[in-house]
Amino acid sequence: MPLPFVLVVALAPKSAAPIELRPGIVLTKSVKVTRKTYRFATAQGEKQAGGETIPTLTPAIVIRGDGITIDFAGATLQGSAERTDPDKRKGLAVQVEGNNVTLKNLNVHGYKVGLIARNAKGLRILDSDFSNNWKQKLASTIEKEDESDWMSYHHNENDEWLRYGAAIYLSGCDRFEVKGVRAQGGQCGLMLNRSTHGTVWNNDFSFLSGVGLGLYRSSDNRVMHNRIDWCVRGFSYGVYNRGQDSAGILIFEQCNRNVFAYNSVTHGGDGFFLWAGQTTMDAGTGGCNDNLLYGNDFSHAPTNGIEATFSRNTFANNKVMECWHGVWGGYSYDTKILGNVFGYNAESIAIEHGQKNEITSNVFFRDNMGLDLWMNASQDPNWGYPKHHDTVSHDYKIQANLFSDIPTTAIRVRDTHEVDIDQNNFFRVGRVLQITQKGKDVARPGLEGGSEEEKEESGVEFGANAVRSVKAEPALEGFKSVQYDPSFRPLPPTMEASGRPIVELDPDPKQYISRFDVRWEPVWLDLPVTSKNLQDIYWSRTAMDTRTLAPKPMTGGRIPFIPKGTLRGQRYILVDEWGPYDFKRPLLWPRQDLNPGVTGNVTRKRYEILGPKGRWRLLSSDGVSHVSAQSGSVPGYVDVEMKVGQVGTTKIEMEYVGAATSDYRGVVTPAGKPVRFGFSRFFAPIAWNVKFFRWSESENPAEPHANPKNFAQVLESAPIKELKTDRLDYAGYALVRGLPNDHYATLGEGTFSVPAGEYDVALTTDDGARLWLDGKPLIADAWKYQGPTLYTKRVHLGAGPHTMRVEHFQIDGYATLKVELKPAK
Repeated sequence: MPLPFVLVVALAPKSAAPIELRPGIVLTKSVKVTRKTYRFATAQGEKQAGGETIPTLTPAIVIRGDGITIDFAGATLQGSAERTDPDKRKGLAVQVEGNNVTLKNLNVHGYKVGLIARNAKGLRILDSDFSNNWKQKLASTIEKEDESDWMSYHHNENDEWLRYGAAIYLSGCDRFEVKGVRAQGGQCGLMLNRSTHGTVWNNDFSFLSGVGLGLYRSSDNRVMHNRIDWCVRGFSYGVYNRGQDSAGILIFEQCNRNVFAYNSVTHGGDGFFLWAGQTTMDAGTGGCNDNLLYGNDFSHAPTNGIEATFSRNTFANNKVMECWHGVWGGYSYDTKILGNVFGYNAESIAIEHGQKNEITSNVFFRDNMGLDLWMNASQDPNWGYPKHHDTVSHDYKIQANLFSDIPTTAIRVRDTHEVDIDQNNFFRVGRVLQITQKGKDVARPGLEGGSEEEKEESGVEFGANAVRSVKAEPALEGFKSVQYDPSFRPLPPTMEASGRPIVELDPDPKQYISRFDVRWEPVWLDLPVTSKNLQDIYWSRTAMDTRTLAPKPMTGGRIPFIPKGTLRGQRYILVDEWGPYDFKRPLLWPRQDLNPGVTGNVTRKRYEILGPKGRWRLLSSDGVSHVSAQSGSVPGYVDVEMKVGQVGTTKIEMEYVGAATSDYRGVVTPAGKPVRFGFSRFFAPIAWNVKFFRWSESENPAEPHANPKNFAQVLESAPIKELKTDRLDYAGYALVRGLPNDHYATLGEGTFSVPAGEYDVALTTDDGARLWLDGKPLIADAWKYQGPTLYTKRVHLGAGPHTMRVEHFQIDGYATLKVELKPAK
């Protein structure tokens, strides 16, 4: 409810006794706050801005004044009850107005946004905890992505980012400092808008379902010594790797000259996500330029360790392992990629339409492919960027790199010229070089001292490189510095080309995580190189060759990187309906099907039991025929045999006893007290008959003036495709093979039987859809042109048979149609 009054407090000197807060209080002088929990719920409305619905927020307290310090002394502002689900949390805890304000030792939980400051120059936020605030409930599952979970941070001129919540949101706050702040268990951490010359250091923005640190039109900032791990959604190990625009660090729209150094930014949807901005897309000018990424760990991103497009930047001495792309650098120019350690990626570096880029002194180890440089045959003629900016792919300096144990191709060049490959080491690679120009394979590059015709035809000059332990290939004919090994067999890849990890059968976790313990010196040390191992020499050189770029570590700056032997890797990105798992509670997680391909009504699956160290025991099960153990240790494994394909709930309930735990809401259970966990899945097969139809491109069925008879006639015409299924769950441009990408309609008619009870009907659609249950309209407000959007309705169903009907239209772009029926919680 709205706050009933505003109390303005002008306080005495610092020696005054601590004060207790009141709802709506305005603090105008330096003060120390009495340490206790203040339960201040605040009002929240909404408004339309920039085409989005964003919250209007009333603060629980206001800090107003210049040059004041508020010491909260460990006090807590609690915006909603601790057991409130995260997507129901509302309001704003703190609003700051004034310059050179310092606030410290504050805890904020249970709000939509923890703190907002606007035009507060010199603001300092120190040693505070903004964990367990708002986050979205996700619709994606282990089995399949739901497109409604996608986010978009491409515009923030009207504070559109606030629709995703934030621990801290700073707008126009130059010369700020955020230090020692913890923000976990929400959706977004620290979000900066038009804030410059600030410092972000020694913070922990981890286990968030959106973005750890976001910058929009924010330049000349230093981001150092932070832990920003597991900021991710849109991922299921071995099933899909989408990311859905989640990221550890995101910088959009004209952010320049920022320094990102000595941060752990692992397990993010993207590790680092840089986009030049709409200004650059339209005018071809500007970008997010001259940013330095040095000594960071960007490993284990389901999409890209570093994504940086349409801009000019430097990436030096970073660790980038087990990502789809180590670096995705589309349209990058004058970019330097120096002295980094890449490993176990699907592709180390992928750059389309790049110009004048340098790739020097890097290690590429066990990546499926090393470098992929190319240009597309054509571009959208309506797009502004290529009208104002060079987009021809040309001028690459690729020197002094080590390519080791690459199963496929070390360097692939397509429709790209002036590529200088010199002084590199190629060791045990499937293929050293593949060149394609104008749609035709080019057998040989131009060799050092060779003919100019070969250099011109291939676009590549292959200089004084060392090639060892490889098989013969056309590109190496006439090249003298090569040692062939006819018996060489490339090591198997660890990732598919699509970036999906190749799941090993029950790999030993210790063996799996040890592959990422490669030599890497994020903070350069002048150590002698004594090893004769080629990889060790190169891994040592990566830091040494970039030491002139190394920012000076901050005094008191911590080393935030994941300790050796700790669980890490994409295998341990476990995303459920509340975001990434944080290892603070017991969890039963499906790992592998023990009888794949076997049909029938029984299946066996292996589950991993994760969480703090302790013990578990089985309490009960339903729909399960056998569990391999009745008790055991955490962490551990258990095999489960269960029934499939039948109406009902499959359920296992276990009990954990051990260390203290914290659940998805942040509710803590003390050590030694039992905590229940397990899984429960409901399945009600719906016998769907699905038909697809073409419809006229001249009419949008969702337009108010559209004649409903026209769409009805479409559904009565001959379908272009018809099928039967027990699940209506489609996504893509064409929902099924054989459909056009645009302008088609879908009609689904289904029958099902369930026990009597309360149920949730969920419809995800792109573009429009409407749904009837037992002949009556149930969801009618989804009949419009839109991106993937989730609609839900709660219903009571009697025992016995029921019918469902869904109509869907697709205009253009991506399409989604998904219907789910679940027991209400």
